[in-house]
Amino acid sequence: MLSTVIIILAILFACIFLAWRDDKITALEKRVEFLEQKINKKLVSRLLFVELKSVNSVLDTLNNCFYQIDENGDYDVDTEYRLEDVTDEWWEALSKGELDIVNKIR
Repeated sequence: MLSTVIIILAILFACIFLAWRDDKITALEKRVEFLEQKINKKLVSRLLFVELKSVNSVLDTLNNCFYQIDENGDYDVDTEYRLEDVTDEWWEALSKGELDIVNKIR
């Protein structure tokens, strides 16, 4: 009788341990999926956005607008501006290579 109870408890603990381990694996799989989506989003973003370091901005090639780059290196969508909004100083600050890029969208 005692050995039957011990076997049942051992099976119960084994089931609980396996269920807990499966939850950890599922959580890990979800985390990996999230990170893969984040990486894919960044790769697509890099295809659509061209960094203009000389004016601390990025060019959104899809919408032909610009965004300021924040201190983390991310673009700030609240700072959207267009070429007609820039100053002469902005144009003068552009490097030659970046000026060629901007001129291609004009």
